[in-house]
Amino acid sequence: MLPVLSPAACRFLRQLSPKVLAAGRLKKSTRQKSVQEVLCWCLAHQLEQVPGNCLQRPDFYFEPALLQQIAAVQQALGHPDYRLDFSNQSRPDAALQSQIEQKSIGIKPRQARILLRLPQPQRLAGIAVQELDLDWQQLSLPDYEALLVVENLDCFYQLERFAIELPYQHILIVYRGDRHYSSGCKALKAAWLSLQKPTIYFGDFDGKGVSIALHEGYQAMLLPAFAELQQQVSAAMLPDKQLKFLPATEQHPTSPAFQPYQQLLCQQLKGLRQQQMQGMALAPVLLS
Repeated sequence: MLPVLSPAACRFLRQLSPKVLAAGRLKKSTRQKSVQEVLCWCLAHQLEQVPGNCLQRPDFYFEPALLQQIAAVQQALGHPDYRLDFSNQSRPDAALQSQIEQKSIGIKPRQARILLRLPQPQRLAGIAVQELDLDWQQLSLPDYEALLVVENLDCFYQLERFAIELPYQHILIVYRGDRHYSSGCKALKAAWLSLQKPTIYFGDFDGKGVSIALHEGYQAMLLPAFAELQQQVSAAMLPDKQLKFLPATEQHPTSPAFQPYQQLLCQQLKGLRQQQMQGMALAPVLLS
């Protein structure tokens, strides 16, 4: 079976094409991985403009005629045309452009998906539903007053066990995400930050959790009152592997309201897991 150019090689050709058209010809080192793949593909498909000893030469000149021939061969064989950019297409749409299955091209199925929690359970098809998997782009972000991002999935699913006090009526509550939902949450948060509305983080009070809150654009972190937190923190809830986050956290400028929390974490080396905050009154503490 004749080889198919990888998405990386197609991207290389797509980026190369306008430069070749502008210059007339362009020299590329044959040591470059994408160049090697393209030349091997050309040899396998017996393209006349590519000599058999091309890979033994230090450089190869790409010309417009060769690029046109590569695209023509791809089209004739039903291969993905390197000139088409599938990065912003869904994979089902990308599949319509070629007879070759390439699962790595196109938007990943979960790339824009988030896990959203409704304020109250809703009945759908006779089932009480409170968490929804959806494309964040379906949401009307201006309809919400604040965004609450929850770190741990178990706490997200049982958020009703936490005494959360927020001065907002319409809150968008989402799971921060694992490998399935993190990209969607990240894209949602980027869009949300452009609206300059309150962005609140609810996670572990430890090295990583506080570092996320301070360095990823959040305005506040959901926490117990400082006096209550002092009574509950322990060194056991600040694992050694999280100590690496503390130097940057300690040096980060923070609000007067958050400074006692910052000092407790970074100087006393004590933390509190999100799960241990059940039963405590939790309110947003401004970070800066």
